[in-house]
Amino acid sequence: MKLYIKSMAMIAIFSALLVSCEKNESPTISLTELGFDNTKTVKQGTDLHIDAEILADLKIASIQIIIHSEEAHAAILPMKIASNAQEVTEWAVDSIYTKGYAGVKNADFHEHLEVPATAELGHYHFHMKVTDMDGNQTIKEDEIEVLAGN
Repeated sequence: MKLYIKSMAMIAIFSALLVSCEKNESPTISLTELGFDNTKTVKQGTDLHIDAEILADLKIASIQIIIHSEEAHAAILPMKIASNAQEVTEWAVDSIYTKGYAGVKNADFHEHLEVPATAELGHYHFHMKVTDMDGNQTIKEDEIEVLAGN
């Protein structure tokens, strides 16, 4: 009987150790640059620099970038700027990247997103979602600000 109890205890200990040694299967995102020189700002009519190191033990399936204004849920009509009578529009991004990223474990995500010269000034929410081949997801969020262009 003692041998049976010792055997069961050993199995329980090995099982616990085996489970605790499993890798974290969610992808990791290290956002190293958002905006020129990581200022988290971008000027109208230029491009937003994005650079991130991504690690996905189960390989990357896709990377999604979503950018929307803080007022994205409110119904805001385009307005006129009195100084140059240029129509201002709310800038939004919803893009999925796979080319060069899908199927790899480690990726240096480096992209430049064009910001229209007519983009509304102000604060925007930035979301980077990485999904691996097994469907695990990680989301990194930050804030950016669109400033007046030159």
